[in-house]
Amino acid sequence: MRLKPRQVEAFRSVMMTGGITAAAEAMNVTQPAVSRLIRDLEEVVQITLFERQGTRLVPTAEATQLFREVERLYLGLDQIAQAADDIRKHKNIVLRIASVTSLMRPYLHQAIIDVIGNRLDLPLVIDVENSRHIWDMVDKNQYDLGFVFSSPRMADKNAVLLHSSQAVAAMAPGHALASRHVVTPADLQDQRVLIPGRNSPLRLALDRAFASADHPPASTMETSMLNCCHFAASGIGVGIVDQTSIRAAEVAIVAVPFQPSIDVSYFAIRPSGAGRIAILDDLVARMSELMA
Repeated sequence: MRLKPRQVEAFRSVMMTGGITAAAEAMNVTQPAVSRLIRDLEEVVQITLFERQGTRLVPTAEATQLFREVERLYLGLDQIAQAADDIRKHKNIVLRIASVTSLMRPYLHQAIIDVIGNRLDLPLVIDVENSRHIWDMVDKNQYDLGFVFSSPRMADKNAVLLHSSQAVAAMAPGHALASRHVVTPADLQDQRVLIPGRNSPLRLALDRAFASADHPPASTMETSMLNCCHFAASGIGVGIVDQTSIRAAEVAIVAVPFQPSIDVSYFAIRPSGAGRIAILDDLVARMSELMA
């Protein structure tokens, strides 16, 4: 005969309640059923667990020792149940989030405040990285959520479009090109052009635009889109960025549509096959609202 969980449960219940009657009530079974489970357990373990003294059952020394082991088992089961509950609610589990610089402030900063706020049961790690690194880390399940620029890899991902707009030429208010209706590569051939890094999809489109127009700029500065905005506002050059980055930079700047038209889109991405985590869904929804 093999040991059965119900036998162990009956033994634990008798030890905790002090008798067959109370154990039967706790287990919602009859007293004979509990007595039979105890007899079967004694037969399996080949130990006398209780001695009858009058109307009372008195645990033997061996029963007391066995009860300690059973309690360890139930403590482990309680811990497993608690862990499952934490996983279901994503409590006490570190959420790993990464974002490109342009989306940190005010967007992700405000979304974290609005959605997570003072919840102390949600430890967070928030990294600021370029899109390519975030893609790679999401692929490896190192990030639970990433906020990135659009990419040709988008079709492979659990991705949600947050916002899409057109690239603009950003410059200080007094710049010579500030009154133009559009700015083209030809307009920038005598300018220092502030361009995003090589890992940015916008940069790839810009390289194609300047190559096909055969009008390379006089000088370039490669940096983040946020830095492009800050440098442009200082008058050091013309940045090719998007309205989201301009808003994040919070500087006095003039934005003129850039031609040829280049889409700049932001997405929230999750690991392929990742389960739904409600708090992350809420975070993505709030980001979409803030960027609208």
